[in-house]
Formats: sequence, structure tokens, C-alpha cells
Amino acid sequence: MPIVKYTYDAALHREGTVGRRGGCSWHGQEACAEQPTSSYETPNGMMAACPRAEHQIEDLYGAPAIREQ
Repeated sequence: MPIVKYTYDAALHREGTVGRRGGCSWHGQEACAEQPTSSYETPNGMMAACPRAEHQIEDLYGAPAIREQ
């Protein structure tokens, strides 16, 4: 399944998740102090990603399709 990259938007993330609260859901709010810059739709669900996580996600899943809201 290809991944899709969006500009970070808390509304794309489920209520009560790290991504919805403005944290990096890839690294976890406890482990990452960086603000998310992107939201990724992945096979594991929606992930909020800081700049460091963006590279890790794209390395794992491949180049994303980019969508604008």
C-alpha cells in the first residue's frame, strides 16, 4: 500500500492520539520534543511526523504520494 503525505493537520488524526495532541506519533510524545510537520496515511494508520520521522517513514515505506488539503 502506498503512503500519502499531507501537511500536518491535527484534524486528520483520531481523537485522543499523539498526532491529534500535536506530537510526533512516530517517535512518541515522551521521546520526541519536535513538532510534527507532516501527517502520513500509512498501512498502520495516520502518523504525525517530525522532520526526522519524515525521513524514517519514507525510508521504510518508500516515496509518498503528496496530497494538499
